[in-house]
Amino acid sequence: MLIVAFAVLFFIIPTGAEEPEEQEVQPVGYVALTFDDGPSGAMTEKLLDGLLERDARATFFLCGYRMEQYPSALKRYVAEGHEVGVHSTIHTDLTKLTEEEIFQDMEETVRQIYEATGVRPTIMRPPGGAYNDMVLEAAKEEEMSVILWSVDPRDWASQDSGKVLNTMAQNAGNGDVILMHDMWKSSVEAALALVDAMQAKGYCFVTVSELAALTSQDLTPGCVYRDFH
Repeated sequence: MLIVAFAVLFFIIPTGAEEPEEQEVQPVGYVALTFDDGPSGAMTEKLLDGLLERDARATFFLCGYRMEQYPSALKRYVAEGHEVGVHSTIHTDLTKLTEEEIFQDMEETVRQIYEATGVRPTIMRPPGGAYNDMVLEAAKEEEMSVILWSVDPRDWASQDSGKVLNTMAQNAGNGDVILMHDMWKSSVEAALALVDAMQAKGYCFVTVSELAALTSQDLTPGCVYRDFH
């Protein structure tokens, strides 16, 4: 009986030793991947699949006419945690339009995005990054900030995934906004390879608005942002 009692006490009396708690690993930095000119059908779907597998988020600046051509991705953007923004209705250089035409272009693209996703965009990127005072005023009226970029691998020009990846890997770091296009296989491959490489180093891929919040920067309508260093 004494042996049994001792055994029972041994197992129910705490020894004082506790399992060490797992420390949450903090990212070494945050990066925003952004994609212009979409959606692009199969290429966008492939990109979204890859980002979902990697638990990475991105930002997509959409064209109105392409939303009409490739509507399938629109619900996925929001459902999978990505951010959507305005590019233009037909990829027009907004600086060559009248004030009224600029407002109409932005309003129409905002309407299309809202009707397709249920989300009203708060950011926009003018095609080619071209803007003037009228573009900024229209963006302000539509309550959108203007997002440019700090890293441009010119994926549209080379369509060489290795070259594009090398340019991004050499230049991208904490707080950067990377410009890409989800229109070519080479761009999608380079983007996913970059996510793999930078995640292995401890980076986290977030949306533009998340990146701004993480760096305690307010996105002001009508103001221009290139990075969040």
